[in-house]
Parts: sequence; structure tokens; C-alpha cells
Amino acid sequence: MRARVFMVGITAAALVVACKRSAADEASDAALALTTARLDASAVLADAGAPAAKAAASSAKAATAAPAPTSPDPYGVAKTASRASCAVLGGKHVAERDLKTSFVDGDDLLAIVNRAPTGQLAPDYAPSDLVDIRNGKPLSASECERFQCLRREAASALDELLAQMKKEGFPGKVESAFRSYGNQCGTFGNWSRKSNFCEATEQSALPGHSQHQLGTTVDLFTEEWAKDPRGVFREGFGCTDAGRWLREHATDYGFVMPYPIHPDDRHPRQKCVARWDIPININPRTGYRFEHWHIRFVGKDAAARFTKALAASGVGTPHEISVEQWLRSEKGLVGPDAELPVCDGCNCGACSTLAAPGENACDKKGGALHLDAHGKPLVPSEAPSIEGVAKGKGRKWRGKVVEVKLDVPAGTITQTPIVGLDGAGYTTGATFDALAPYPETEPRAYAPLADAWVVAVEPAPNDTGVAWPYRAGIAPAITGQIYNRANVLLPARGGATTLRVPIPSGVRKAKVVLLRGGVAHGQERAVELD
Repeated sequence: MRARVFMVGITAAALVVACKRSAADEASDAALALTTARLDASAVLADAGAPAAKAAASSAKAATAAPAPTSPDPYGVAKTASRASCAVLGGKHVAERDLKTSFVDGDDLLAIVNRAPTGQLAPDYAPSDLVDIRNGKPLSASECERFQCLRREAASALDELLAQMKKEGFPGKVESAFRSYGNQCGTFGNWSRKSNFCEATEQSALPGHSQHQLGTTVDLFTEEWAKDPRGVFREGFGCTDAGRWLREHATDYGFVMPYPIHPDDRHPRQKCVARWDIPININPRTGYRFEHWHIRFVGKDAAARFTKALAASGVGTPHEISVEQWLRSEKGLVGPDAELPVCDGCNCGACSTLAAPGENACDKKGGALHLDAHGKPLVPSEAPSIEGVAKGKGRKWRGKVVEVKLDVPAGTITQTPIVGLDGAGYTTGATFDALAPYPETEPRAYAPLADAWVVAVEPAPNDTGVAWPYRAGIAPAITGQIYNRANVLLPARGGATTLRVPIPSGVRKAKVVLLRGGVAHGQERAVELD
């Protein structure tokens, strides 16, 4: 996988999005990674729905938060490495606890490996049944630094897939298969030295967070595609005959595609490419841009279950799931659509950490969602409060604006949707049950999430049929450019905070309250808007 990482710099003036790699850089990655990995990396473990609902249904849903995971260890039992060395990550970037803690059982074919602290593999993890994909010969992880390897079952399935691709008239070419933690560290370190840390995160997954370390994932192209001097990692592969065939038939061989284009971002006439008229085309449900060449083996039975679940979710609608949401369902994880990425200093205000407050790079610049030893969000004992409400001003909004002044304790949790004068807002007919994140996208519902605080506005009288219809997460509007396309928990903007909630022009009077998990807390405030 060529990972493209998204970043939301709350202290920056602009949103930074992922960029493309050059063909020459892509071609040199593997060789550079081997050399750098031996210098930089070593690790030893100490211990091995519908967008709009009827009035009654909406009111009932508004009062009930999505349940939190009930298992004491919903992400697996955490293990702590005695050492997790990747020189470029330590120090000011990734907190030590985030580097050394891993939850994922890499031998599980359905393991959830992603950008979150809970989605990290142990630094010394490598499959015990790796084989050379050319001949099936067993090899050690160190030997697989020189050869393309996969776990035995995945390699056998890949043989079948490649044989069929050849029969179809497009012989396949594997660009990358198993990559160790050290190999990934080397690749990431190379990018960091060529540019800087934050630019490197746009190009490469952090070590421990790559699905390639599972030994079940390949970047697969065709021999014809690989002949182009621009390199294989370029847009358009999904539109080729081979790319379309893989999307339709990879699951027949037990492979799934973890990184699709978000349904909001697909071009209206070419579903295999992203729109170009929107500022963001990174999928917040996966953490990466689309990669139509990245396939992961989960087994034929599991792949069939995913195919069925995908079809039932509503392909092409805002409810369409990715592999990430299906895996979460398989493991009984409920609530948010996805987890936030680990705090690396580049995505402050939209990241999560196992470190204590003050121990990571984001606490002083945008904030972080702090997790406990089980990977669950820490809930502060203090509650936010409303300090004042008033009619607000906004030249960019044709409707009314409710201005809410808040006092928000550090560590407060909020959720999407994030609204504001420069982002999403509530027009006539829109509610939190039916809000479009940006123009020409379908409205979708944002179910209340456990322990998430939001500001809620209700017209007086309320003729929407929805209780507290206009809800706003306590975060800068720029955060919504990425995250409003998913229902996720976010760190709230702490301290004295002013939120401006755009609502329809016909509202003359309104009342305001804070909701926690969809339930009202504290005193309601009234506001005149005419």
C-alpha cells in the first residue's frame, strides 16, 4: 500500500491534504527501505440507517446514544514493547506510549490495522508462515526483506487470482507484499529526510500501522500498467479493465479492497476516479485516499460475508461501508464509524493517543482524544457549560446564526457534524438526521455517540418533527471538511469557545442546550433571532 495520510492542522490556516508520489520515488522505495531499516529500526516485546426518519422515530433516536463497546478489551489485550525503535518517530512526534503499545493480533485474518493507536501491530510481529510468492518456499521474515512474501494461505489464493487474471488477458504484477516494521520504518524515514516529518506522513504509513505487516496484503497491478515510465502508483488503475475486474472478482479468491473512494467523492460519471471540484478526497472511514491496487486476503468465506454486507449497506449512498466498518461489525465494535489516527504532531485536533495529557505533541495545539489502557476514550469529570447565547452575524450565511459561548474543560469529547459559517450549515429541511456535508452530496444522519457533547438548537415553536434538530460538534469548522463524511468522536476545542451555528432563515426564536450522547444536560437558553 502506498499510504496517503490526511492531516487537519487546527492551528494552521489551511487544511493540508495528501499529494502524489513521483514514479522515480516509488521505484526506489523498496531498496531504500532495506538499508534504512537496518539502521533505524529494532524492537523487542516484553510480553508476547436512513438519512431522514419520520418525526417519532427521529425523536426516539435523538434521545438515545449509540452504545459504547461493552467488552473490557474491545480492541484486544494491550501489549507493551520494551523497546520500539524507529528514530524518526520518537521525541517530539509520536508519544512513547503510542509507539510501544499494540492491541492487534496479527495472526487474525480479520485484524483491524489502521492509523489509530488501537490499530497498531507489535514492532516485532511477523507471521510465522511466510512463503515466497514465486514458489511457495517457506522463508523467515528477514529473508522476506529480499523476496516478495505472503502468509501461505494468502499466497495460494494469490496464485489462483493471478492465474485467472492471465486468462482474462491482463497478467498481474505484484509491486509489494509483506513488509516488516523495520522495513516500513525505513521507508518512512527516507521520506522524512527528503522533506520533513509532516510531509512524510502524506506519503507513507507509520510503522506498525501498515496492513502489509500482516503478510496478507499486496499492491497488485498488471504487467502492462507497470511499463509506464511514470510508475505504477498513479491515478487511473481502477478504471482499467484489470482494475474493474479486481473490484468485481477479487472477493471470489478471498481478497477485499480496504481503501475505496468515499461515495461522496466519486466522480458522477466515472466511479473509478475522485471528483475534482471538492477540496478533500480522503476517506475518513479508512484514513487514506483510495487505492484500487491494494488488496488484502481475509479468506473466501469472510470475503463473501463482506460482499453481502457491502450490498446491504447501500452502495453509492452515504451509508456504504468500507472494509473497516465491516471488520468493526464482525468484532462487535459499535458507535463511531472509525477511530482517529494516532497523534503525530501533524493532525492536531483530530487525533487520538494513549499518552497522558501533556505527553503528546498535540495537547497544546488543537488537542487530542485521550484513550485509556483499553483503548476507550477517557471521559473528564467536568462538563462543558453555556456561558451565553446571542444572535450572531455571518455574511457568508443567508440564514440565521446562533452564537453560543462555551466553557469547555480539557479532554471534552465531541462528535460530527461540525458546522460553521465556512462549512456545513442547516438550511430549510435539514436536521442532524439529514445533513449534507458539502454541496451535491446526499444528506445523512449523525446518530448520537456515547459521551459526546454537542450544542443543540431548537426552533420555538419546533415544526421540524425532530427534537433539537440543529446540532453542532464543539470543534473548528475546518475539521468538518474531512470528518463530516463519517460519524466519529473528536476532541472538543477546550477553554473559552464561541460556536456559530448556521440555521434556516425562517427561525425567529430558538432555545439552546448542551447534549451529551443525545441527552440534554444543563439549563436551556432562549434567544431572539429577529
